[in-house]
Amino acid sequence: MLLHGLLWASWTDEYLRWDPSKYNNTKRIAIESWKIWQPALLLYNSARGNGWYLHMNGLPASVNNDGKVWASGSFSFHVTCLFDFTNYPYDEQECPIVIADWVYDLSKVNLSDPSGNGSSNKPRIKLSYDPLDSTNEKRQVAGCWEVKDTWRRQCYWGPTGCKDEPPDSQPEWFWSLIEFGVRIKRNVPYFGLTIIMPTMITCFLTLIVFWIDTMSLAIATAVMNILLQGLYSWEFIKNLPPGSGGVPKIVSFFGMNLSLTGIAFILHIIIAYLVHILPENLELPFQLLTGDSQDEECYQHDHQKQQQYENIIAMDQNPTFPSTTMVRAHLQPNANAATNGGENIALADKPDLSNAAYSQTRSHGESEITAGGHAQSALNGGAVELGHIAQQLYIVRRLIFFLFFFIYFISIPICLL
Repeated sequence: MLLHGLLWASWTDEYLRWDPSKYNNTKRIAIESWKIWQPALLLYNSARGNGWYLHMNGLPASVNNDGKVWASGSFSFHVTCLFDFTNYPYDEQECPIVIADWVYDLSKVNLSDPSGNGSSNKPRIKLSYDPLDSTNEKRQVAGCWEVKDTWRRQCYWGPTGCKDEPPDSQPEWFWSLIEFGVRIKRNVPYFGLTIIMPTMITCFLTLIVFWIDTMSLAIATAVMNILLQGLYSWEFIKNLPPGSGGVPKIVSFFGMNLSLTGIAFILHIIIAYLVHILPENLELPFQLLTGDSQDEECYQHDHQKQQQYENIIAMDQNPTFPSTTMVRAHLQPNANAATNGGENIALADKPDLSNAAYSQTRSHGESEITAGGHAQSALNGGAVELGHIAQQLYIVRRLIFFLFFFIYFISIPICLL
């Protein structure tokens, strides 16, 4: 992180004391900072080797007659920060600024503040265009970052680490350090429009595939969704800043979403293949359809009707009737009786009752066969349109849909919101 700032420091120089009465009652003077002694301050966590010294050369130093010196220096530091983008884009980062005297130990230079490390003595950060104008509201957002807080800490670094309490042992073994820090939060007002909305659209396309009845259209939608996610996620991940923490949650969600879409695509390929090669009346090893007993009874009833239709067709092809000789022998006495009675009744003039009865039975059977044939054709047509195995795989797709929906319901609030 590149920081620009102004550092104020004061110290006591016993070689810069004088009697004001001997010098025209002068109690304070201004002198160029490079002409007097100043601490050798440097930035301990500098990210560049050519910019770690802090020189008090911004303004002339002010010296009192008792040796009290005030000086200031401006700096532009590239500091090292431990950036963790796990919660991107809702991440908060902290950047410390560690300053110490690299020449003198604690026995000679002790960096401290008379005001202490209270909350009122924290570093001030001004982002307004006019830092001297106190009437306008101060800006808290710079680019895509918002300043949340600052801190200040003084510690003593030695063989056992950096401790806040003054050491009890020899001061020559310790160095005095001052740490300033800033806490910033990422500010992305268009994240919902540019990231969340396209991601939710891809999730919706993944789920809607399970509700598309046309298998070819479902597979084409899954392929389009995979291409869309691949191009969009690659462009997004390429623009992510490098970090030293864990994988961002949004990247993990992109990987999960692409994996689920790929799984949905493979499942629909397998289901389409099974529907094509498996028999329509195949039963899966587990029960999926409700009302299977009723379907079995309907199937047995239809099978009985089909058997009756086949018997009628067999009768039509080979009809069996009484022989003509038997009919004539049976009708001859009646004919003689009729002749004797004076009535001449010809058998040819009488309608053949047996033939009429057979014709009526045959026409009735044919009508039943025709009706049954239409019903059977309707049943067969429905089976071709959506067979028994297709219905079972249809329910399997619905069950997988609810599994995917549960996964999205859990992961979206964690990774995106």
